[in-house]
Amino acid sequence: MARDIRVVVSIDFGTTFSGFAYANRANPEIITNDSWPEQQGTFKTNTCLAYDDNLQLVSWGYPALAQEPPKKKKQAARPHPKPVELFKLHLANVKEDEKPPLPPGLDPRKAITDYLHEVNKLILETLNSRWPGLRYPSQVRFVCSVPAEWHHEAKAIMRECLYNAGYLDHRLSENLEFTTEPEAAAIYCMQSLNEHRLSVGSSFMIVDCGGGTVDLTTRTLLPAMKLSEITERSGDLCGSSYVDREFLKFLGKKLGYAAMKKLKENHYGQMQYLVQQFCSRVKFSFNGNPNEFTTKELDMERVCPALIQYVTGVAKEQMEEAEWIV
Repeated sequence: MARDIRVVVSIDFGTTFSGFAYANRANPEIITNDSWPEQQGTFKTNTCLAYDDNLQLVSWGYPALAQEPPKKKKQAARPHPKPVELFKLHLANVKEDEKPPLPPGLDPRKAITDYLHEVNKLILETLNSRWPGLRYPSQVRFVCSVPAEWHHEAKAIMRECLYNAGYLDHRLSENLEFTTEPEAAAIYCMQSLNEHRLSVGSSFMIVDCGGGTVDLTTRTLLPAMKLSEITERSGDLCGSSYVDREFLKFLGKKLGYAAMKKLKENHYGQMQYLVQQFCSRVKFSFNGNPNEFTTKELDMERVCPALIQYVTGVAKEQMEEAEWIV
């Protein structure tokens, strides 16, 4: 029986950020989702979950990671469970001691399924608002990008998680396809970067700068839009999240490493809110052009008041003199 596919949805389930895009076969304009819980105008949200003590999901995406400080000084910060992050790495071919710890009793497959389930609800809501009457998921083809180094078992687990999250009518549904992340990037570049005029025999490098890793691959374009790999994948743990770590180290140097450690232990949500303020105000706008770089300031009393109680000694005196402006 022929499949009646009306819509194609691409899913980018990343280590630190995730997103999706979609297109109707009748009008193949690709639309990238930019509406997320507590976030508007951004193409991705954090690959992050927050559970209560009974492992019931409390929040996902950005709200699970960052906690805005209370508006009033006397207002107590609401309890914020420590987020569960980087759980995608449990499918990667890495040593067990390199995989991030999960809360006791939480299986990595459950974490992945829970996250994909929340994304699925958003996809369903989005598609229904655009095309009422669409039979979901039977009339939808899902294309999920996965790391090039993932083995068959990891893809099988991913398929199982997608099925349990509601993307498929049955486990072996043909409505799900996997493509490697370098292949997806290469196809996009070939179709979108017309100024380079890639032709059969052209070689090019794909630089995938992610949140956790940066991966390099070199490909040659073959007839019938096929790709040949010239060199093996080369990559390392040097993605954009390491810029965030350097920012926290900078604050540790200025405010005291002990203060930053206590902030992380006791107010992780506020620490992540501080990091997100740095990202939105400094990191995202930085383009490497020194002529366009301007000095930015952060008011620590406003963006991270919980930190102030831990700053002592000379660092405290200096910050009080600077009115807690960094």
